Amino acid sequence: MGDVLVALLRAVNVGGRTVRSADLKAAASELGHTQIATYAASGNAVLVLAPDADPATIGPRLSRALGRQVGFAVPVITRTAAAWDRIVADVPCPEHAADDPSRLTVVVWDGTPDPDAVAGFDPGRYGEEEVVWHGAEAYVYYPHGIGRSRLTLDVLSREAGLVGTARNWRTVLALAQLADERRA
Repeated sequence: MGDVLVALLRAVNVGGRTVRSADLKAAASELGHTQIATYAASGNAVLVLAPDADPATIGPRLSRALGRQVGFAVPVITRTAAAWDRIVADVPCPEHAADDPSRLTVVVWDGTPDPDAVAGFDPGRYGEEEVVWHGAEAYVYYPHGIGRSRLTLDVLSREAGLVGTARNWRTVLALAQLADERRA
């Protein structure tokens, strides 16, 4: 069996940029991946990589395949199942994860932000949100919900200098479970 990968689409199903789960499954299948599961119809997939596939190239390849199907660019950020396990294990605020999972968000970047560049970031300028930069991810807690927060993904992306996509903690755990099922 091949390696398991989590694939996250950025900025879909908003502003007319609709990507159906069927489109995502078809694009992944076209590339030879198997056991493809989507989650929550919001640009999440877990799959078993095609034999000899290089995990580092899957995001760009899946992005191109999806773009051909839907007619617009779809950034795809990926993590191996092992990297996803680390995201879950390394949560810096387990109390928020346990008590308020819908307000804890993990931002997954398409690279690793420069630690010196993000060290001076002050989320207090935007409200009461808490941000922990952690390698190629950031954990963001929105105590009043993400919907009205001024600390948007665009603000975080500008600070990081990278493209990112965010998932709430419930989605993070659901994707971890889908990955575990594919490793069995």
